[in-house]
Amino acid sequence: MAPQPPPPPRPWTSEMETDLQRILSVGEECISEKELRALILAKGRGVDDDAPRIRLYDGFEPSGRMHIAQGLLKSVNVNKCTYPGTHSTFCFWVADWFALMNDKMGGDLNKIGIVGEYLIEVWKAAGMDLDNVEFRWASKEITENAHVYWPLMLDVARRFNITRIKKCCQIMGRMEGNLTSAQVLYPLMQCTDVFFLKADICQLGVDQRKVNMLAREYCDAAKKKFKPVILSHHMLYGLKKGQEKMSKSDPDSAVFMEDTAEDVERKIGKAYCPTMADVDGEEGSTGGVGTEDDAGKESMHLTQDTLKNPILDYIQHIVLSPPGSFFTCATVSSPDGQTFSNYDEVKANFLKGDITPDQLKKGLIDSLNNLLQPVRDHFANDGNAKRLLQQVREFKRVTTPSAEDEKPKVFSLDLVSDGAVPTDSHLVMAPLPNSNPTLQSAVDVLIKLAATSAEGSPKVLMLLDWTARVNNALDADPKVISAYYSVILSSLRALDKYLFGEANSVMKNVTVVLQSEAILKDPSNYWISVINAGRHFSLDAVMGVGIGLGEGMKDSEGVGAIIGRLMMIADVLAVNPKSVAFDATIDGVGTSLSNLKLEEVSNGNNARSALSVEAHLIQEYYESKLSHPTLASRFSVPQVIHINDAPNLQLQPPRESTALKTEFDEYFLLDDPKVNVKSKTKKAFCEPGNVDFCPPIELLAYFGGLGCGKEVTIQRSQENGGDVTYTSKFDLQNDFESGSLHPGDLKGVVSSVMLEVLTSISEEMKKDDDATKGAKALKAFEKKMAKQKKK
Repeated sequence: MAPQPPPPPRPWTSEMETDLQRILSVGEECISEKELRALILAKGRGVDDDAPRIRLYDGFEPSGRMHIAQGLLKSVNVNKCTYPGTHSTFCFWVADWFALMNDKMGGDLNKIGIVGEYLIEVWKAAGMDLDNVEFRWASKEITENAHVYWPLMLDVARRFNITRIKKCCQIMGRMEGNLTSAQVLYPLMQCTDVFFLKADICQLGVDQRKVNMLAREYCDAAKKKFKPVILSHHMLYGLKKGQEKMSKSDPDSAVFMEDTAEDVERKIGKAYCPTMADVDGEEGSTGGVGTEDDAGKESMHLTQDTLKNPILDYIQHIVLSPPGSFFTCATVSSPDGQTFSNYDEVKANFLKGDITPDQLKKGLIDSLNNLLQPVRDHFANDGNAKRLLQQVREFKRVTTPSAEDEKPKVFSLDLVSDGAVPTDSHLVMAPLPNSNPTLQSAVDVLIKLAATSAEGSPKVLMLLDWTARVNNALDADPKVISAYYSVILSSLRALDKYLFGEANSVMKNVTVVLQSEAILKDPSNYWISVINAGRHFSLDAVMGVGIGLGEGMKDSEGVGAIIGRLMMIADVLAVNPKSVAFDATIDGVGTSLSNLKLEEVSNGNNARSALSVEAHLIQEYYESKLSHPTLASRFSVPQVIHINDAPNLQLQPPRESTALKTEFDEYFLLDDPKVNVKSKTKKAFCEPGNVDFCPPIELLAYFGGLGCGKEVTIQRSQENGGDVTYTSKFDLQNDFESGSLHPGDLKGVVSSVMLEVLTSISEEMKKDDDATKGAKALKAFEKKMAKQKKK
C-alpha cells in the first residue's frame, strides 16, 4: 500500500491571529514570532481536543513572600496565554530544588514547600484561571523520574563551558565573581527543565533570558529540530530610585500581595516618581543587555527607558495590562477624576503636567487596593490560606534556633545501609573512559586497590559512568562507556592473576559499584548532597584555583568537570570509606587528612600542597560540614592515600603535546600481543646507561616481580657475559648504568614478558562476552571518531 500524502497545511485564521497578538502582548521580547506563529498553526486553536497542546512553562522559586508582579502580572499573563480555545497549558515548575541551591529558607525543603503552597493560594485569589494550569513540584518530579532527568542534565552540562554558564548568573541575582559552585548547577538544571517538561514556550522574565537562550543553544548542540520559543515578560522597577527590579529582601522596594491598604499607601506615597530623565544616570544602573559587564549587573530591561518611573511602570504593566482595564485618577484639568484606558495617554498627561506625581500616586494606590482586596479577603477568611501566610511570615522572623535546629542535617546516599558496599572499605575511583584504554590505566587502578594498609580490607571500585557522561568522555555514549569499563574489569582480573595469583589476589575482596545504579537507589539524597557540596564551595575552589602548584581550571573548559568534582564528594559520602586512593600530583603524599598541612609538601619546602584538588575538597568538606559531634559516629574523615610509587609504563619520553603522541608511546589493553608487543618494545626508548628514564627497566621490574620474591633471567651468549639473573630492580639498574647490560639484551626479555602480560589480558577478554563486545565497541567508536576528524 502506497504511503498516504501528508495532510494539507491548516489555513491561518483571524482567531489564530488574535491568539498570536494576545500571547505576544505578554512579552517584552519574543524569540521568535515566526516560530510562535508556526507553533499556533501546529498545536493551537482548531486542532483535535486530544492532540498535543501548546505547553508554556515558568518556574517559580518558593523563596518568601510574593510581590505584585509575580502575583497580579503573572496571573494576567497566564490568562492571556491560556485563553479559552487557545489549546494551551501553562505549566508552573515549583522549583523547590532551585530554592535549596539558592539557600532560600535556610536550605530547608520543608519550609520551601510551605512557601510554594502559599504562592499557589495567592494565584487562586488573584484571579488566575487554573483550568489550563498545572503545578509540578521539582523535587517530586525529579525524584520519580531520576533516570530521565539527571542524564538529560548531564547532557546539557557537557555541551557548555564555564564562561557560558557564568553568564547565566543574573537569574540568581548573583555577580559572576561571587558564585558558589552550586549556582553553576542552577542554569544547567533550569535548562534541563525546559526539555524535561516538554515546553514549547518559555514564558519567564527578562532576567531569565540568558538561561532560556541557553536552551535554544542546547538544541543546536544536540541537533534538536524544534527550539523553545522565548517569551520574556517585563521586569517591574523597584519603587526606589535606581532599582532595576523589585527585591524580596527590601520590603519597601515593592508592593506585596498580602500588603494592607496602609502598606500600599505608605510604599507608593514615598516611591520614586520622576517627571524627567535623570541625565546623570540612576545609581545601580549599569550596562545594558549585551555589554561585557558582569552579567549580574546587567540591565533587566530590553526596551530603552530614560525615565524609569516605577509608578508609571505599575500603571502600564499591572493596572492597564488586563484586557478591558482602565485607570482613574484626579488631574489638574479634571480634579474630580479622569478615566484612561490607554497607557500612553496617562504618561503624556503626566509628562506635560496635567497629572501631578501625588495625583498619579493616589490613583495607583486606589487601583492596587482594588486589585489586592480579593487576595486579602481570601487570606483572612480561608483557613488553609491563613495558616500558610502565618507560617511564611514566621519564617521571616529572626528567632533563636533551638538545639535541635542547630544539629547539622546531612543528606547523602547511604550505600552501606543499603547493603551495596561493606563498612570500613577502601575506595578507588575508576578512570574516566577513553576509546583506547592503556595498560598504565589498568595498572594504576590495581595499585590503588592494593594500597589499603589493612590486610584483607574490603575494597570498593566505583565505575564513574555518569561522571564520564558529564565530562563528555567517549562522546557521552552510555553503551561505549559501559564497553570501556567491561574491558577494564576484564583486564584487572587478568593482571591480578598474572601479578599476584589466587593466594594474594587483590580483586577477590573488591565490590564493583556502577555509579549510575548506585545513584538511582536514592537519587534525591544523592543529588541534594551534590547541591550541598556545591553550596559549601566557591566556584573558584572547585576549579582548583589556589590549590596545588597549578593555576586551576580555565573558564574556557567544560563546566562538566565542575559537576564531576561535586559528584565525587557525594560518591565518597555514599560509600563512607575508611580510606580512599588518589594519584599523587607532584611529589606524592600519602597521609591521613587529619594530620596533613595543605600549605606544605612532605619535604617541607614552600611549594603548595601536592594533594589533588579532589583530596583537598574532601578534607575541607569533612572538616567543615561533618565534624559536628552528632555526626562523628556516622562519618569519620577517611585516610587519603596518594600513590607515589606506581611504575611509569610510558615507552617514550614525554611529548610536548598530546597531539604528538603515537601508538608506539605505550601499550594498550586492546593491543594484539603477536603484532604489537615486538614492534613497540623494539622502538621503546632505551638510551645506554640512562636509568633516569628507561621504560624496559620499569616494565621488567614491575611485571617481572623484582623485589617481590621473583627473579628474572636474561639469556646472553658467553661472549656477552652469559646468562644473568636479577632479583631486584636496584641490581638491574646498576648493571644497565655501568654498561654491563646491553639495551638489546634487556629488550629481548622485556618483549617476552610483555607478550605474556598482554596475552593473558587478551585470553581473559575472550572468556568474557561483555569484554569481547566491549573491545569491538571501542574499536568501532575510534574508527567513527577518526572519520569525523577527516570531514
